[in-house]
Amino acid sequence: MSTSFKDLPKYPVWPTFFVMTLFALIGGFMWWTATFTGNVVAVSASGPFAWMSLGPALVATYGSIASVGVWVMPLWAIGGGRLFARRASGIDSKAMREMQVTLFSEGHPIAKVTQHMAARMELPPIAYIGWFPNEEINAFAMGDSRKNALIAVSKGAVERLTKEELVAVIAHELGHVSSNDMAKMTAARGVQEALTFFLLFRGLKTFARWIFTPLSELELLRMSRGREFVADRIAAIVFRPESMIAALERLRHEQIRPQTRGYAQLLMWSGFKAGGFLDTHPRLEDRIARLEAFIKAAQEGKDG
Repeated sequence: MSTSFKDLPKYPVWPTFFVMTLFALIGGFMWWTATFTGNVVAVSASGPFAWMSLGPALVATYGSIASVGVWVMPLWAIGGGRLFARRASGIDSKAMREMQVTLFSEGHPIAKVTQHMAARMELPPIAYIGWFPNEEINAFAMGDSRKNALIAVSKGAVERLTKEELVAVIAHELGHVSSNDMAKMTAARGVQEALTFFLLFRGLKTFARWIFTPLSELELLRMSRGREFVADRIAAIVFRPESMIAALERLRHEQIRPQTRGYAQLLMWSGFKAGGFLDTHPRLEDRIARLEAFIKAAQEGKDG
């Protein structure tokens, strides 16, 4: 079955790039204003001679910083963002090492069914297919392009989902690949990483994102929730919506919390009871309702 999915929402990422860079510039201007004012006060307090000797150099230095920053920050956001995105999406990335992803052989049944569905969706062969040893029911897609995509399923998903439910979950992740969601999300997180790269700790980076780029963070979360609906719909088209619903129902009764909440650049299957405007995933009830509406519309189309 040929499926282009041209009528599905695209959720472009460029508005988020713009908002992130704009707020980073605003944050930089706040820093510039605070430090410049502090230095002016300190120099002025030393007397007229100190201001006459140091004032011009101070003004020139901060003028240069402002001029360079206006041009350098947007360029760094784009160029540095691409650099960090590539580092974050490779098979040797820190996230992959920490999650202990193990690749399947080409002849493994999960790898074969994944490649079969990818071919039906007219996608390039999936470069990497594997599993990670988490006990919760989960899966994710990542990569900086469709040709460099990785799809991984959790140990819990392999052991506790039925075959059809597992295939539906894989189809959902392929939906992210088809929509190029993982590349967009990786690129967006790469820009954020570039703008906060000078902060060494993940907690500080998260704090900086919410302080200097709050609107872009909310926009990323909104796009993430919207993309989950689209990936569900694609999985329903290429496989079976009933299997998608069954997998979501299984997830609704899941008691094991995901161990991968620190990796927002990964398009995870499980949002674990998510749904608020600060979450990456819509409510499970909403996802199920949309799939049920899809089934109803398809049946009415056949009857008509």
